Amino acid sequence: MSLQPVEGTKPNGPVAAAFIGAAVGCFVLGLIISLNEARIISSTFLDFAKNYGIGSGVGPLSGKVILSTIAFLGSWGVLGYLWRGREVNFARAFAVALILLAAGFALTFPPVFELFAAE
Repeated sequence: MSLQPVEGTKPNGPVAAAFIGAAVGCFVLGLIISLNEARIISSTFLDFAKNYGIGSGVGPLSGKVILSTIAFLGSWGVLGYLWRGREVNFARAFAVALILLAAGFALTFPPVFELFAAE
């Protein structure tokens, strides 16, 4: 769905891609935290500081943040490429970003991710 840009303005596709990309990164962080609590993803795998020497002193948080940053950059890059020079429905893109952001934010709170905790 491509809208016609208003004369004299820049297309909003790259901005919408950045919003959604950031929200995807937040959602992936919350999802990884919940999956780690459910023991679906191992803490030893997520300890990038110990395994790969990246993010020394942070411990298992290093892997969670690095993976969510990769998700942000990847989704932003793909959507930015697809939407470059295009006018997109910004209200819809912003709504999607807010939903992903809210879900990711909720998944980082202990009362929420402890619901998935393995016994």
